[in-house]
Amino acid sequence: MLRIRQTLLLLLVTLMVQAQTGLDAKLGIDPKVKIGKLNNGLTYYLRKNIEPKNRAELRLVVNAGSILESDKQLGLAHFVEHMAFNGTKNFKKQELVDFLEKSGVNFGADLNAYTSFDETVYELQVPTDSIQIFKKAMQILEDWAHQVSFEPIEIDKERGVIVEEWRLGRGADARLRDKFFPVILKGSQYAKRLPIGTKESIEKSPYSELTKFYKDWYRPDLQAVIIVGDIDIAETEKMIKEHFGKIPASKTPKPRTKFGVPAFPETRASILTDAEQPYNVVQVYYLRPEIPASKTEKEYRASMVRNLFNQMISSRLEEIAQKPEAPFLFGSSSYGSFIGDKDAFSLIAVAKTAKDIEASIKTLLTENERVKQYGFAQTELDRAVKSTLSRMENMYNERDKTKSVELLQEYVRNYLKQESIPGIEKEFEMHQKYLPTIQLAEVNALIKDWITTQNRSVVITAPEKEKADLMTADQVTALLNKPIGKLDAYVDKVTKGALLPVEPVAGKVVSEKKYPSIETTEWTLSNGARVILKPTQFKNDEVQFSAISWGGSSLYSDKDYVNAANSSVIASIGGIGEFDIQALQKELAGKNCFVSPSVANYMQGLNGNSTTKDLETAFQLLHGYFVAPRKDANMFEVIKQQMKVQLANKDKDPASVFADSVNYIMGNYHPRRKPFSTETMQQLELDRAFAIYKERFSNAGQFTFTFVGNFELENIKSLVEKYIASLPSTPQKEQWKDVGIRYPKGVINKVIRKGKEPKASVRLAFTGEVNEISDLDEMQVGQLTKALAIKLREVLREDAGGVYGVGVGGGFNREPINSYGITIQFGCAPENVDKLVALVMEEIKNTKANGVPAVNIEKVVAEQTRSLENDIKENNFWRFRLEQNFFRGTDPTQILQTADKIKLITVDKTKELANKLFNENNMVKLVLLPEE
Repeated sequence: MLRIRQTLLLLLVTLMVQAQTGLDAKLGIDPKVKIGKLNNGLTYYLRKNIEPKNRAELRLVVNAGSILESDKQLGLAHFVEHMAFNGTKNFKKQELVDFLEKSGVNFGADLNAYTSFDETVYELQVPTDSIQIFKKAMQILEDWAHQVSFEPIEIDKERGVIVEEWRLGRGADARLRDKFFPVILKGSQYAKRLPIGTKESIEKSPYSELTKFYKDWYRPDLQAVIIVGDIDIAETEKMIKEHFGKIPASKTPKPRTKFGVPAFPETRASILTDAEQPYNVVQVYYLRPEIPASKTEKEYRASMVRNLFNQMISSRLEEIAQKPEAPFLFGSSSYGSFIGDKDAFSLIAVAKTAKDIEASIKTLLTENERVKQYGFAQTELDRAVKSTLSRMENMYNERDKTKSVELLQEYVRNYLKQESIPGIEKEFEMHQKYLPTIQLAEVNALIKDWITTQNRSVVITAPEKEKADLMTADQVTALLNKPIGKLDAYVDKVTKGALLPVEPVAGKVVSEKKYPSIETTEWTLSNGARVILKPTQFKNDEVQFSAISWGGSSLYSDKDYVNAANSSVIASIGGIGEFDIQALQKELAGKNCFVSPSVANYMQGLNGNSTTKDLETAFQLLHGYFVAPRKDANMFEVIKQQMKVQLANKDKDPASVFADSVNYIMGNYHPRRKPFSTETMQQLELDRAFAIYKERFSNAGQFTFTFVGNFELENIKSLVEKYIASLPSTPQKEQWKDVGIRYPKGVINKVIRKGKEPKASVRLAFTGEVNEISDLDEMQVGQLTKALAIKLREVLREDAGGVYGVGVGGGFNREPINSYGITIQFGCAPENVDKLVALVMEEIKNTKANGVPAVNIEKVVAEQTRSLENDIKENNFWRFRLEQNFFRGTDPTQILQTADKIKLITVDKTKELANKLFNENNMVKLVLLPEE
């Protein structure tokens, strides 16, 4: 008896230990992350990661955003963020940006910041192979934390920049948000603390309120320094202590309140229209108390259950949207974070018309009720589990090749939201352990608590012209409260069988050519196709590929252009073989591969990517899009409905009208550049578009296929021979046809008037024809545009305060003729258009006379050199470069000379190029202004 008791006691202890190490076990922190806290309260996170090599991602995270502003400080949290780049104790105005750009840091990409309701985050990527740069970067972070200058003259100059950022954000979305936020967030600070603030507050807020916000909330107990990259942990920790340990703690810190949305018993509804709103959108939110971040494996497992629910209900609604009779173009149900201290179960739909809003809501409610009545099918759960596990497996396989910026985001969320950071090894282990144990009953039980009559908000936004067909707030509430009767169970239709209707008969590799210097191999196949292969280990579990050949829509008449241009879309939505699009999506659940065909103006092809495990499936999809595309009349009708809705109110949207006008004018009013309209859509015919697609992909022998990634030649050879060498081909080699599209000639000035907001958009374009184009020409024109963009940013933004940003881009075109186009674009106040255009033209004149400033050449060369160090270790970089060099018949080994070519640009060369390209007698000036 004693032995029995001892055995039972031992069993009980064992079960308790297992429970503690199982679901009740704490998640813990990834051991690769070092987390510390200084005496003044500042938290720091350090993680060594060598992807990319010799780089580090630095963040200063401030647990303070616009939600903490007083009524006198609207928009000042965001204003403070701007001022951090306009002078600090150790970096005077522009010195900070100058130093970083000379170090190869790209303003806007590697150097940036953002302000939201609850936080402000400063972002910086810097090289770590220069200790000088790394130390200065640490000083910059410290200056941001407590030593921003706030010089009055700089504050006043920055007001104009922020007003222009505010102006860019104005439009239908902003006007509607201004109306529904106070309704659905009534009683909450979030309803009246948009980060951008108001135009009046930006222009008139006193200096004292700006500095007061900085002093109150930029303090070490509300800050974290996060550094992930190719660093020495001990040395970096020492630097953090030296820089941030001396910041004094606040003696009288204001409490950092966590704001939320107060509970409410009623249904809050906001039914709104706007003349420029393009779509009928319905949003229903069932607000719930926020679920705390997972601390135990049990809580982590519960989050997995919620994610499975979201996947499965989304798949059902996507399937409905892919039917012609669906009332919406898009429908979604999901549970997740909402705002402040609230989560929400959200129902969202884009209805086809205002008359379809009621049916859209009914459909969303019905599908959720169907889950309540019957739950999901086991096959649905199996697919969701497969997809989740496959995604996690890919992340696990890439754990030593994951980019620092991806890792860093988790640590930002850990600091701000206490999100668990156990590490990918632990997360993958938990997914393997717990996903198979999740039962249908667990997932099915979730929804019963989510849909209630309390804490419910509804937002409906629609075009003004459809106002008469809108539901009222009372009608919406009644619909939400209306009981739904007994429903039929969902039937999960699954197609069985092989992905390809006919097993391919393998061809052969008939010749091979090696390019040792770039570790690339060229195969010629028995059907004439060329295959370019570069095995790499840049990623552990990635292969990228493409196919390309000449022809495209240029081979068809203007009358057939609409069918040719949309032919690949028609094929993509049809599926493959016996699998329609829904069946194909289900068949591919749990597989990480993607293939997309396309037909462009002068060529056709496809792009794809895959994990190594799913590479054969990717090859099957590639093969299928050549020989077994599927024509689907139902999906064709869905596409036409989508186009009809997109086009119905397109002429009300100023940005769309301007973009269409620019494209049409720059195409010299060629019929193929005419804006797509409901009349044009009538030309689209299923049979003709599908026939064109099949013609474009009927001759695989004229295609060049490119594969780059983690594979071995011997292993991929059998796949190439089976799925590519087996494709049909003919000896004929097609070329594209010149259909007469050209840039316009002469000087063109046009004003397009559209929209209500006091905002303007400006496009200046310089175009012309050239005799020859070399790779060096292309590179140096790109360098000229980058250098000019830096100078125009200084002139238009920093000096004039007239724009938020300015873009300069363009380059050469080889088809249909050798030509170039350089575009300068910016947004501004309507009254400032002429002044700012004059400044641009003056800077172009200076560039033609003197070239771009040497300091900007230095910045461009530094940035491109640093970027290339990373790019040359990316599969996508090599896939595109190899494809283009082999396809166009240029020497692919010249890719290795890129680093040297970057340094060939000079001030004199930019002067020469500017005089060649900026021909004021062949210039287009297009301006979008509000309606008079």
